[in-house]
Amino acid sequence: MCGGCGERGDADWARPWVAGPAARAAVARAVTRVRPSPGLRVSPTAGGWLVVRPTGGTVVCATLGELVGAVRSATSDATPDAGSPSGVSSGAITPLDPARPSGRLLVPAPDGRTGTVLRVDPSAQAALGERADVVVPDDAAALAVLAELATPVWLRRLYLARIEGVSAPWGRPVDPYPVPSPESAADAVVRLEWERQTGRFDDTAFALRCPLDDAALLDVEIRAGHVVRARTVHP
Repeated sequence: MCGGCGERGDADWARPWVAGPAARAAVARAVTRVRPSPGLRVSPTAGGWLVVRPTGGTVVCATLGELVGAVRSATSDATPDAGSPSGVSSGAITPLDPARPSGRLLVPAPDGRTGTVLRVDPSAQAALGERADVVVPDDAAALAVLAELATPVWLRRLYLARIEGVSAPWGRPVDPYPVPSPESAADAVVRLEWERQTGRFDDTAFALRCPLDDAALLDVEIRAGHVVRARTVHP
């Protein structure tokens, strides 16, 4: 957790999609619409965002997680926007207002990462390596692997393709939530990280499919509160 921003978070999973002035500006618009507060201002900067709190204090944020944490902290006493997440949960992730989208995100180039399968087998020894399958003996070991996959060391090298042998809600198959248009991408990603930080996904699984342009898709999956897959699906 970031002491200054209250980030409850994994590595900077969203960086490839929120890079660049246009994407950072869209994210700044989106995050201020989740829970509007008089006096709150968010401005994109060369390396992230500057948050000006209603009290006048400022926070410099380099990652989406830091930004969401800072705005959540600054607006904790504000009234949630209609249809937006509360401090606990809001149900399905949807754009704040389809008629007033915040904007598109960047479409990054293919990154060459590979997918891994996590399988629970009581006879297995736990190990995480760059191979097709990771086999662990029980759910506790599987949770440890999910947490490890979300760390910077592994996040940049692997993503979770699927999980097998787990009956708990965080290990079950999940249908991705569809985002209607590329123009709503910033809203969807900000709200996803916002809800993740509230703990909504700690005991379950959630997936999101978001169009980035006419062809590319952002594919994100969260299990037990960890972002275990964030990739661009190119045609």
